[in-house]
Amino acid sequence: MDLPEESPLLQPSRIERSNTVSAWWRSKSRDALSLLTVILLLGIGLGIWVYGTLPTSDQDEHPHEYALSTDRIREHLTQFLDIAEKYNNSRSVTNGHAASAEYVIAQLRAHGNCDVHVQHFVSPVWQVNGEPKMSVGGSVSINYIFETDFQIMRFGGQGATIEKASVAVVDNGGCTVEDASSVSGKVAIVHPSRKCSVFEAAFLLEQMGARAVIVVRSSRYKYPSRARARITDWKEGDPLMTIPVLSVTGSVGQLLESAAPTIHLDIEVDSNIEIAKTLNVICVGRTGDASNTVLVGSHLDSVAAGPGINDNGSGSASTLEIQLTLARIGFKPQNRLVFAWWGAEEDGLLGSRHFARVLAHGWSNRWTADEPTGVDWQDIALDLNFDMLASPNYISLVHNGTDAPEDARIGSQQIQRTFEDYFSRHKYPYQITDMVAGSDFLPFIDNAVPAGGILTGASELKSIDERREHGGLAQAPLDTCYHRDCDTLLNVNIVALRRMSRAAMYAVSKLSSMPNLRGFLAGEAPF
Repeated sequence: MDLPEESPLLQPSRIERSNTVSAWWRSKSRDALSLLTVILLLGIGLGIWVYGTLPTSDQDEHPHEYALSTDRIREHLTQFLDIAEKYNNSRSVTNGHAASAEYVIAQLRAHGNCDVHVQHFVSPVWQVNGEPKMSVGGSVSINYIFETDFQIMRFGGQGATIEKASVAVVDNGGCTVEDASSVSGKVAIVHPSRKCSVFEAAFLLEQMGARAVIVVRSSRYKYPSRARARITDWKEGDPLMTIPVLSVTGSVGQLLESAAPTIHLDIEVDSNIEIAKTLNVICVGRTGDASNTVLVGSHLDSVAAGPGINDNGSGSASTLEIQLTLARIGFKPQNRLVFAWWGAEEDGLLGSRHFARVLAHGWSNRWTADEPTGVDWQDIALDLNFDMLASPNYISLVHNGTDAPEDARIGSQQIQRTFEDYFSRHKYPYQITDMVAGSDFLPFIDNAVPAGGILTGASELKSIDERREHGGLAQAPLDTCYHRDCDTLLNVNIVALRRMSRAAMYAVSKLSSMPNLRGFLAGEAPF
């Protein structure tokens, strides 16, 4: 039977209609859920892409800088000051330096990641116990003023009292026996010469029988000199002066020379030189390529006159905390890190000179055989030097790599560039300063190892233009307490300490992470 479409017999029942709607709804729900899932996944992917393209913070880019704690550095400085207060307010070779070294060693062994070595050597220690006196009698009678008319040169012999001594004027700088032939029993007056050093002339005059040596300073200088009358890179066994060596101004020297035949001199000096045992502390990293060693140095001693919390507690405390911080965060350098805390820097860079002499030239003393450093000279790729990082009236200074000798110049320029990158990135003002003398980079560049470093200045005056750029006080020293008893915690500029210690951390972590460090130092690999 052919039923019409409208026939009730062809219509679905209520139950059938319900099942059809449910199936349709389930199908649409699944489609919607799938669509929502796709949208969600696309959103997550888009978010990840967008986040990855957003600029990261400086802290994300350079986490090691921000891991370094200025508060912890200040805690080390507090310990250094406590040590100084127990040793005549000083951390010099014969005062608190050894205790400072013990503190550093204890910190490294408890919290560092390195093998600790010590390197003993001896240093001459010169001390003036009272104000020197000098007067002239005879045809002229004058009592000269200490530090204005005359000065005793550093390491200028043992104490002596000389009365009514005749004067001998020495020609040609006193560099030869012929020049010094007439000085026996007299006070020799000499001008510096390019033919020999002040020490070489003074020592020859002593050997020829002079009772004292007076060095006449050029008239272009207002005051007499406090330069060292000693072999510059003195080592155990080298001679030292035993007779007084004084410096006078050009005008005083002119009078003494013109009246020499008719005058006599009275000189009284209370000084002494002793030979003291001291040490370097060497911390040799346990990871990284030893053939590309990055050496990080700072001197640990102070002058006898003060505790040296800026000079150079600031540098040595910063490098100590850098080592401890890198150990704490598990830093694994591409190139081995070696940290050094030098002794006897204030006596003429004698600690770093000893290190270079032993490693670069094979020299040894009575302790060398029993005190291996774990470092070979040819493995040292570069030296970073940190000396005075918190001067109260500071300028951020970067050593000029162009000043290095030719065989260390390109690498030193690249190190300079590394520090400049830090200051430029943070938009901190900085200046370039010379790298020719005065700190522990010298034995390295003198032996073909590139070096560089940063500092905040000593007794030099800040100009008006520098004040405009760097702040602080114009016509005032960068460190008013330089080499004085007031170089305490109150002499530390915390802003400078934070800024400069982080610059040090940046350079240390950056250079020790370079995959082609030697290529970079040769100017052949990218920054």
